Amino acid sequence: MTEKKKTKPIKLEWSGNIASVGQESPVNLKKCEIKEEKKQPNSIQGKLKIRTETKGRAGKPVAILFNFSDPEASNPESLKLLCSKLKTSLACGGTVENNEIVLTIREINKLKEVLKNFHLNSN
Repeated sequence: MTEKKKTKPIKLEWSGNIASVGQESPVNLKKCEIKEEKKQPNSIQGKLKIRTETKGRAGKPVAILFNFSDPEASNPESLKLLCSKLKTSLACGGTVENNEIVLTIREINKLKEVLKNFHLNSN
């Protein structure tokens, strides 16, 4: 005969009063963390630089977009949004690392054309 393990009940403690029907303020629980709101991602425009690398990537060429002139590029959510748009339009892989966008692509000219469509100028 197998024995089932008993699960421990979750203990909740109230801090404050119970709100009446007319009040709309939320009731907080102890040990409940309030998550900070993330900044909304916006489109990045302006100038950027492109460099290509193969070292340390099993010989596969990658294009690295860095040194964005737009201050919105400091928001990681905006970089992720731009990276996902570039990946879908170029049909390549990519990621965001250290405020740089790394794309696995060989055709730099095609990348420059797509960047012009996104109102980004490359040097």
